[in-house]
Amino acid sequence: MHRNATSMSQNASWHATDEFITLTHVMPILWDEERRQAIIDEHRENPIGKPGKAGKPVVQHSNDLARVLDKLRRAALAGKEVRVEIEPFKKYAIGILPGKRGEPVEILEDQVYATGDECEHAIFLRRVKNILDKYPSPKK
Repeated sequence: MHRNATSMSQNASWHATDEFITLTHVMPILWDEERRQAIIDEHRENPIGKPGKAGKPVVQHSNDLARVLDKLRRAALAGKEVRVEIEPFKKYAIGILPGKRGEPVEILEDQVYATGDECEHAIFLRRVKNILDKYPSPKK
């Protein structure tokens, strides 16, 4: 039985809400060169957050970085970049998810990273570039 596509079956309200949040709360951070550079620098120093341990406090991301990361993490699985550990604790690469369970992850072996944090930051930079390509600054 073939069903007609409806707004509900296509999750239209979620997509509209996500688009509104992206344009209202995320893109102004990325369109502003100073704010964008600040979160890039912050992410380079602390890509995944640091838990509190041995009496040291938790190191959380700034509101701007947390907002951008939340958006980037909500992306569809197909084509999403992920960290792949090639050699335990020594060699990491970026993988591209196929979006379908059981299919192989495409591994970008042209760039290899010595630490997981370096790889996470490279993924972050790729995702920021992709979202800026999708939502060019209205001021340009």
